[in-house]
Amino acid sequence: MIEPPALSLDQDPPHPAEHKLLSRTVADWLAERIISGDETPGSRLTEIDVARRAGVSRSPVREALRLLEGEGLVEIVPRFGAQVARVGVADVEELYACRMLLEPVCTRLAVEALAPDDVAELDALRGRMERAVTSPARFLSVNVDYFRALVLHCPNETLRELVELTWKKAGRYWSIFARLPRYAEISIAQHETLHDAVRLGDGAAAERADRLILERALKEIVATFEHVA
Repeated sequence: MIEPPALSLDQDPPHPAEHKLLSRTVADWLAERIISGDETPGSRLTEIDVARRAGVSRSPVREALRLLEGEGLVEIVPRFGAQVARVGVADVEELYACRMLLEPVCTRLAVEALAPDDVAELDALRGRMERAVTSPARFLSVNVDYFRALVLHCPNETLRELVELTWKKAGRYWSIFARLPRYAEISIAQHETLHDAVRLGDGAAAERADRLILERALKEIVATFEHVA
């Protein structure tokens, strides 16, 4: 059963904006079980069963499943319902092997094709990332926006489409980042090298920086799976 945080009688109650929605609490609880392997990949997640195990009503469970579908950890299949997405070390290693073949090259070509106005747009997104460091979920969202805006300038349309395909598959792992301690602070520092290359129009440097970002991401995800196993 999910326990609500205890509140001391001599403490002021938290501001309403600080309350964590019950659906988000259930989603985080279920996400940890999926990442740890306690919920078997492909297994069905019924609202009744999850609500019973979490000790909540079906309403927050329904919303939690939708949240996790958006994060890629749950798949909602018509006429079947929700099921655990297939996530694991082998899957992520295969996926990131493909990403590292495609994305750094795509980044290099994009940077070499940038116009001054394009760099200004990416500067603005970088600023939004810096302001979002204290909110991991928001930072992750803006981080994705930055890379989408950058890759959009790659002149190789087929390469762009292949990168986008790997992103769709990688989405299920990105929510793991938002749960890592100091994820945003570490990521913004590493991202600075890439953005410097963007400003200089240095495609080769951008390619190297993007590869390092992907290598770090893979390492963090694998370490997370190994830690909870």
